[in-house]
Amino acid sequence: MSMVFHYIDTLDWFPQYRLHTPAEVLKRNHVSRWEVVRDVVIQQIVQTAVGLGLALMEPEMYNGKEKYDIARWAQRVRIAERALPSILGVIGLDSSTLAQSLSASMPSLSGALAGGIYPTVANTARDTATSGFATWEMNLAKLLYWVGVPAVQFLLAVLIVDTWQYFLHRAMHMNKWLYSKYK
Repeated sequence: MSMVFHYIDTLDWFPQYRLHTPAEVLKRNHVSRWEVVRDVVIQQIVQTAVGLGLALMEPEMYNGKEKYDIARWAQRVRIAERALPSILGVIGLDSSTLAQSLSASMPSLSGALAGGIYPTVANTARDTATSGFATWEMNLAKLLYWVGVPAVQFLLAVLIVDTWQYFLHRAMHMNKWLYSKYK
């Protein structure tokens, strides 16, 4: 296996694009495999400890609360719909006239253009938590709850972990003490 790497190292592909000369490469900070494994394990331990600490700060999980949370997202969708007539008014569209003309053929679009006013949707509080919302509002709320929020949480976690890794790696290269200690 080492002969393969030696052969690849002897090939001189694209020397005009090389950032460092072969002499500089030989002077670089070389660490052993043991030091790399040790540092990776330390970073994994720190990340696991931070994850466990964050998990302890999370509120207690409740089963059966999903319908309530989805209804809250549907409520947020409805509140966002209320801004639609104003937004359309800024670009010169009269949403109430447009909603009236579409009410027979597309009642859901008509209700959204009217600012979340759906005359066909029952608005009784004695039904379930999801009564009073159009079907598309509930479907969007479910999509936001089950896909959108976890996706944003995952991307935020990746951003935090990658930022942590970047600055730790950069500190190793920029700080002379760290650089000399971990060679």
